[in-house]
Amino acid sequence: MADKIYTIREGVTVTEEVIADIAALAATDVEGVAYLNGGLTRSNIVKSGAGKVSKSVRVIADEEGCLTIQMIIVTDYDHSILKVSKLVQEKVKTTVEDMTDLKVKAVDVKVSTVSMQKNQ
Repeated sequence: MADKIYTIREGVTVTEEVIADIAALAATDVEGVAYLNGGLTRSNIVKSGAGKVSKSVRVIADEEGCLTIQMIIVTDYDHSILKVSKLVQEKVKTTVEDMTDLKVKAVDVKVSTVSMQKNQ
């Protein structure tokens, strides 16, 4: 993941990695998300480092500084993929905007597989 830096306000900046971590943690808070691509759960996201998170979450800024967040998740078998994806989109958008004051234009969710195990 590139070391892109976003200015929240004068004197306050965050890196692309921080935004990706926030998005990843928010997504794992949603019921029905088993984990992120690569086996990332809430308990191991921060310990995993940017290299592992970047395989699951990508942050893209447009010319105006609005963000598009792309993520790959694994859903639990007993949950609706459409409902879980919509909840992830809402949770990630709200959480990133609330924590950073940056505008999130879109959250694109790709479901890579369905987990047959109980949520970790």
